[in-house]
Amino acid sequence: MTSQATMLQSTMSSFDDMTFSSAASHFNISAFNTTVVATQQPYVRPFGTAGIIMSAVILFSCLVIGVIGNILTIVVILTNQKLRNLFMYFIVSLCVSDLTSALISWLFLYRRTWGFDVWDPIPGIFCKFYWAADVMTNYVTASHIFSFALIRYISIQFPIRFSKIKLIHGKIWIGLIWFVCFCVGFIPWFIFFGARVRDRYSDSPDARWPACTINMEWYDQYTLATKVCYSIFLYAPSVGVVLLSILIGITVKSRPSMSSQEDSKRKQKEKQAVLQLVLIVVSFLIGYVPFTAYEFWSTQPRPNTMYFKSFDYWFGMSEYFCIRISECLNPIFYNLGSAKMRKCTADLLRKMFRCKRQRKVAHMSSSHGTQNFGV
Repeated sequence: MTSQATMLQSTMSSFDDMTFSSAASHFNISAFNTTVVATQQPYVRPFGTAGIIMSAVILFSCLVIGVIGNILTIVVILTNQKLRNLFMYFIVSLCVSDLTSALISWLFLYRRTWGFDVWDPIPGIFCKFYWAADVMTNYVTASHIFSFALIRYISIQFPIRFSKIKLIHGKIWIGLIWFVCFCVGFIPWFIFFGARVRDRYSDSPDARWPACTINMEWYDQYTLATKVCYSIFLYAPSVGVVLLSILIGITVKSRPSMSSQEDSKRKQKEKQAVLQLVLIVVSFLIGYVPFTAYEFWSTQPRPNTMYFKSFDYWFGMSEYFCIRISECLNPIFYNLGSAKMRKCTADLLRKMFRCKRQRKVAHMSSSHGTQNFGV
């Protein structure tokens, strides 16, 4: 009997210990959950109203300047017969690319400000179109500048071969650039990207990205595409442009100087050509070196702390500012690098202001005549 009582007491003691352990475990879990909830900070966007205002002022200013400058350059070249050469056709195509970038820049502004968390009420198709058009124009710009530098080098180093290149060849070349860039730039990025609400508390890389960004189910394909396509259509042309610019400079400088007037004019034209190319390359590097740096930085895994979220946000904004400023500088550099271009631009502006003044005078005269008739 004593033995049975002892066993019963031992069993009850074990049960009590298990109950206490279970209760303690439950208490610890509850306490842990309470701690998680208590320490989880409320979501705060990595920018404020001042950031939105500053970004809007910069990007809308660049939009207006870019649209006016590129349209003016296109009109000047297409309305002047003496400017219709192979190089100018490449500049016209570059202006079309920069104009497209300017016209879609408001989507980037919305993506990084009002639509950062929720891409609404703008339809999601605009998110896809923005990314596809932006990447395509980046490829087009880099390919055009490399082609421009290559043709300039051929014209200086091998003038006889250059004389065999006709305008139709240049037009076909330009058309192929746009077609290839559409296939490898517009189509894939249209598929990869989309607008959705991102989980700001997850450890996923897109937790710190805007709502309009890559869809994570395409992340592996996107990573592969950026490595391959960026290397071919951005990095290789950038290196090629720098090397060609150096070769052109060496070629022009190493040529023996002659005292003839014809040779002097040729040397002057070559210097202008080199200047124009250098300015275009500088503008290109201003925009795409920061772009390349951000692309590498943003795809790397990092803690989703407020510091990294803010750094990622303003790094992305700053590199886009550089691209927009670069594209605004292009029409200015086209004119600085060509005396003929400057003269044609000045003539067109004088005609525009003269016509505007004449219409204003005619309108005032008509109004004055009507008033006198009424009296």
